[in-house]
Amino acid sequence: EQLSNDYRIVFTLQEESYTSQASFYDEDEIPVFEKGTETKTGFQGRRVHRGLYITKTGMSVNADVNAAFNIMKKSKPNTSFEKIWSRGASTPLRLRVV
Repeated sequence: EQLSNDYRIVFTLQEESYTSQASFYDEDEIPVFEKGTETKTGFQGRRVHRGLYITKTGMSVNADVNAAFNIMKKSKPNTSFEKIWSRGASTPLRLRVV
């Protein structure tokens, strides 16, 4: 927070529970974690191993990209993400630098 103030960047603290487990591409509802309360979740996709998330349709998505989209969805709930979704931003390009 202090560093963002030094560079005049607006800092917003965002609650990010369940963003790694929910599927952005399947449009899962993302609940807010409440301590002491049991939350039932019905997420459609699954994280198969570190770095890989599989949607209900079988599409492979980078797990960090999926979580980042879900954090954006939580912070801007009334925003249309159609442009991001339609551009195929699901798996970052891997480059091998020699």
